[in-house]
Order: sequence, then structure tokens, then C-alpha cells
Amino acid sequence: MAAARTKRTRKAPAEITGKSPSELPGLLDEIQKRYGANVVSNADDVPQPYRIPTGVFLLDFCLLGGIPISRGTMIIGRKHSGKTTLAYSIAANTQQMFPEQRVVLVDIEGTYDDTWASKLGVNTSDLLLVQPESGEAACDIVDGLVRTREVSMVIVDSVAALSPMKEIEGSAEDTNVGLQARMMGMLLRKTTAGMIAERHRGHFVTPVYLNQYRAKIGGATGGFTGEPLLTPGGHALGFANSVEIIVKNWEKTRQVKGMEIMSHNEHSFKVEKNKLNGGMRNGEFRLLRSYDDKVGLDEGAIDDGATMLAFAKKFDAYGGGGSAWTLAFWDEEHKFRGVDDAIAHLYQDGELYAKLKDYLIWENARMCGMKEDFLLRFTEPYGL
Repeated sequence: MAAARTKRTRKAPAEITGKSPSELPGLLDEIQKRYGANVVSNADDVPQPYRIPTGVFLLDFCLLGGIPISRGTMIIGRKHSGKTTLAYSIAANTQQMFPEQRVVLVDIEGTYDDTWASKLGVNTSDLLLVQPESGEAACDIVDGLVRTREVSMVIVDSVAALSPMKEIEGSAEDTNVGLQARMMGMLLRKTTAGMIAERHRGHFVTPVYLNQYRAKIGGATGGFTGEPLLTPGGHALGFANSVEIIVKNWEKTRQVKGMEIMSHNEHSFKVEKNKLNGGMRNGEFRLLRSYDDKVGLDEGAIDDGATMLAFAKKFDAYGGGGSAWTLAFWDEEHKFRGVDDAIAHLYQDGELYAKLKDYLIWENARMCGMKEDFLLRFTEPYGL
């Protein structure tokens, strides 16, 4: 029988270990003098980014509070899938979080709808709208906005509509392969550098990119593999953003006085990329397109009370039977006659709704192993 091998530890050469430990502080001082005082820091001093709520409970649940501040987010979908709707909802929450700063919508498609934005909670009088005539102009404008302290968010609607000047001024017969991808790659590099530079001076700006699907030329369609799809703008988009969300939509109608009107949209989402945590990645939500007298919500509202109660039940915060149900979490306790009564109460009591939402996200963040400083963000507003 062969003798068992003894585990040996490989040692570093003496000429490496013999270097003076006092060299690093001098180098760090030199780096900070040359490139800025905030260029180098201990990893523990860089916490998880704060989040901006999307307005959709289940999506915020998956992202542990919403999309990250000072990180790129891309929302992708087919036509009429809810990309712009979700962006408007995020913009409304950003305005509430940062009332002294401005949200900017770079409307490359020229399809901004102030009525729909207002219904989703956007303060349209405080929203800046930019409609550039070319992709190069859009890139320069976005780069400038990212580096402006008074700007909290820049929404690009959409990447697919970015048209290079060469394409606009040229003939329809001209072949312009890769122009848009190179331009988009340049935009991402500039905005990423801009975000990092702005963090060093205490300014946190969040870019949100909307993108569309296109059918891949030359690929087989249908069959078992489905339709091969791609997103315009090149592969750089998939690497530069911290969060990537794919949304879908199914429209539902109902009859009112013999007329068929929009009742609600049943949206689904998939968090395709998430560099912030490893929680849930899929979900659905119901967006009202007309007043719902059953739940008492207006057009543009998200009907997610039942979803919140379902997750509260999973975390043992909601339970009972028959006409006796109890919602109890943190320092709250409420009695209800059933699910419908509980949902109605949530929609009538905005403070309870917000507190339950924070509790559920806090529980999910705790299960995902988030640090104490991150968990405190959900309890501090309530003095817990």
C-alpha cells in the first residue's frame, strides 16, 4: 500500500515576502493625490446600493427593494409589453425620493404620453423631456446629464431607436453594419465612467435603458426552438448593466354598456440579470387600465394586495380561517373578516401597505443573507 502523502504548504519566495509592508500606504497616498481621494477604499466601506422602488411589489421583492441607485438597469420586451409603463412608475418613485433633483426622459422614439405618465404618478411639471435628433446627440446629452448634480435619473427610451447620423443622412441603399452597436458601446463606457466619477463627489445618478426585441436575421423561426430574438445595441448592454428585466403583457377586456374596453393588463417579468443578490427571478402583476370598483383602485394602479398577503402567509405573518384572519408582524396586529376585507384595508391604509411591503422585503433580504446595515434600511423608518 502506498504511503499517504503529507500536505505541504507552498511558500512565497523570500524576495517577495521580504518587501517592506510600509510601501502600500505610500502608494495609496500617491494614487489618491493623482486620481482623487475616493478612488481607493476598503471593500467594507462600499455598502450595497440603495434601491428605487419600481411600484410593483413582487418585482421589488425580487430586487430587495427595487432597482439599484447609481447602477445601470435595462428593461426589455416586445412591443406593448409594459417597458415604458414600468419606467414611468420608477420615475414617479424617484421623484418622491429625490424631490430636489430632476428625472430626465430622453425620448428618442418621440412617443411620450403625459396623460399616461400622470396616471402612473409622474409629476410631469417636474419631468425634463429631451428629444434628440440623432443617436450621437442622444449619447452626448445622456453623458452630460449623468455628470450633472441636479439629475437623479436618466431614462433612455429606447436603445433600439438610436439612429447614427451617418444612417440618417445617408441613402437607404447604404450598408451601415455595427454603427449602432459601436455608438451604444461608447455611450455605456461614458456613462459608466461618469457614474463612478459622480459617486466620488457624492452624486448618485441612475441610468435606465429601455430596449426592444428584434427577430434574428437568418435564424429559423417557430418549431421547438421558438423565434430567435436579439436586442439591438450590441452585446455591451448585457455586461454594463447590473439589472436586466424582461417584461411581457396580456391585455384583458370587459364589456361596459355594450362596448369592449380595457380592463387590466396581466404582466409577467423575469429578472434576467441581477448582480445584487440571488433571490427570486420571476413573477406576475396586474395593472389596472380602468377603474375597478371591487378593489377601489384607479387606472394605472397595481393590484397586488392578494400577492402581498400570500407572501405574508409564507412568512407566518398572516393566517386564520373562515371569517377570522390576523395580520401580525413587527409591532402591527390587525383582524380581518377574510381576504377581501384584508385587501381592502391594505388599499385604504397606505401606511400599513408600505410597512407590510417593507417587512416582506426585509424578510427576503434576511433570507438572502444581506448584512445588518442593509436590513436596517427597512426598519429604521418605523423606529424598530
